[in-house]
Amino acid sequence: MPINGSHYVFSRTVVSAVYEVGAVYGLFRYSPETRIFYCLYVGETDNLRRRLSEHLNNPPAAGITHFFAETYGSATQRREREAALIAEFQPVGNAQLRR
Repeated sequence: MPINGSHYVFSRTVVSAVYEVGAVYGLFRYSPETRIFYCLYVGETDNLRRRLSEHLNNPPAAGITHFFAETYGSATQRREREAALIAEFQPVGNAQLRR
């Protein structure tokens, strides 16, 4: 099941306004030609603003243009949802980290 919610531009201005909440998030590349978001990385965190800021400084994959996020209060819920999304999307950024 895709990540729920709206997409947001992956920029310092937008990320600086993100709430400091526990979340599962996906980093995507949008293709204007196909009008499709391609998943490049999925992660989970206890502080979404901090983690997205870290990714701005050190991206896990090239070409990130947008992000989606779902909030979860429980670390267990976040880990389970992250694993399900990684299995679904098989993002290149997560695969590179396993090497």
